[in-house]
Amino acid sequence: MKAIHTFAILAYKESPHLQECIDSLKNQTTKSEIIICTSTPSTFLTNIATKNNLKLCINPERKGIASDWNFALSSATTDYVTLAHQDDIYFPNYSKEVLQLAETRKDTLIIFSNYDEVVINKNRTFVRKKSLNFFIKATMLKLFFRNKNSLTKNKQRLLALGDPIGCPTVTFQKNNLGDFKFDKNFSINMDWKAWADLAEKKGAFIWVKKTLVSHRIYAESTTSQGIADNRRQKEDLEMFQRFLPSTIAIIMSKLYGLSYKNNNNN
Repeated sequence: MKAIHTFAILAYKESPHLQECIDSLKNQTTKSEIIICTSTPSTFLTNIATKNNLKLCINPERKGIASDWNFALSSATTDYVTLAHQDDIYFPNYSKEVLQLAETRKDTLIIFSNYDEVVINKNRTFVRKKSLNFFIKATMLKLFFRNKNSLTKNKQRLLALGDPIGCPTVTFQKNNLGDFKFDKNFSINMDWKAWADLAEKKGAFIWVKKTLVSHRIYAESTTSQGIADNRRQKEDLEMFQRFLPSTIAIIMSKLYGLSYKNNNNN
């Protein structure tokens, strides 16, 4: 039976967690295609692709993260594509749960789930399931989705007060995306900008109300670095200004930033 879903792993340099990510994708109860996509080819990636019998797709352009994500999305030939983050772990039922709901609608744009965080803080590693950030996101999603799994109206409003959608958990229905591309003007909030752009299209956002991914948090991650050098905060403000008057956008940006204090802390 031909696969309808692909995990396109976003690989960068030499992640010590890449094999664990691959193992989690191989162990899905519903099997999917798996490819590795990178713009930083190396012996490390060639060897790990060979070891796991996976196709290694090399982006000839090194024009930033958005370019890499667009390349990965285009490299998959199936209807559904998950841009799998190389440091993250996908629970065995991820593909099954996501595809079951996605297939209930012909107008699906994206499907996403809940997630927890594997936090690496100095010499301590722990799983975080509760935080201010989680509380804010859960509240936003429950307010708009209520007792439903799909949202076709008010998608822009959902995103006006922040980004409640965990990027590593998202699967795209490529056939419904049209001319969508990740915005190369963003380096941290590409996902929030992407959801906002897709929210302008006709179609459904689908929420699987289960935790199906563990997202790894550590000091060297792109998210942590973006918070440390204020790129995240600047891009937050730009996104809030898309939806809100300037004064309110500034206030919301500062309030939103309070949730980042937990990024590498318990």
